[in-house]
Amino acid sequence: MNKTIKLTPDEAGIIAAIDEMRDAEQHWHNYVSEGILYHHLRAAVTLIDDLLQRCLKERLADHLPARVLPISTEPLRDLQVLVDSEFSQVQKLLQPGKRTTPEGKARIRTLLALHSHADPDYDFGEKEVEQVAQEIKAGKSRTEVLPALTDINSVVSGEGLNVNVRISKNEGLEVKYVNDPEQATGIRKVDLRDHFAISFNDLADKVGLSTMRLSALRSHAGIDSDPECRHVWSFGKVQHAGYSQKAIKTLKESLEKVDMTNIWQAHNPMWKGGRDNLCIQPGCAAKKNKR
Repeated sequence: MNKTIKLTPDEAGIIAAIDEMRDAEQHWHNYVSEGILYHHLRAAVTLIDDLLQRCLKERLADHLPARVLPISTEPLRDLQVLVDSEFSQVQKLLQPGKRTTPEGKARIRTLLALHSHADPDYDFGEKEVEQVAQEIKAGKSRTEVLPALTDINSVVSGEGLNVNVRISKNEGLEVKYVNDPEQATGIRKVDLRDHFAISFNDLADKVGLSTMRLSALRSHAGIDSDPECRHVWSFGKVQHAGYSQKAIKTLKESLEKVDMTNIWQAHNPMWKGGRDNLCIQPGCAAKKNKR
């Protein structure tokens, strides 16, 4: 007996997203992170199990041994965190002077495939990939470049072998990101290791300065006191600092406006006692702090 199965928009979105990822891999070059891949494979298993139970009153586990179901060495993370992490990786790969643009575009294809959760009929080509790449290079944020992805999320339930993953599109929810937790109705924790993944030496390479001159510019721009630019992990008596993409942007913008000769004379880290009062460049954070 033939029976028509009607899918909900969220269920159709899961199948469409996987189909878009497959097409991107088949026709171009695609990169799907372990977290996003596992989310969708496990969501597909959950969907097949739901459909079997809905239509035939059976469970997928009745037909397949549990050992062949998708597994991963990484714990499931919030889908929005995974999207943020992927977008940050794309930003790094598309930076000027790097020869990693093909990998960046490969990750963009996966992000565009996720649009199918918002619209199962969505389709994209290389024109859309190039447009997103140019907008990211221009410094636009994730919500500006990929606004449709702010409305999707996943719900994970169960433990051990009985893990269900359902990906859905939130309807009618307007989301605004704020820095002050007291102003937030909901708080989403972000993996700080991904957000502040840039070491000081890497920061110097990306800005195009030696580590010594970067120390001087860093003091002038005041990025160490900006919690969105720098985070410090403490391991006993050992401390490790990591920097964000905002730190790169802040330093590059500052570098375009100042005379590095004066910055070096005023903020040279080798001078004991400090000479910040010698800085005559605009926007000196060190002089503000002294006041």
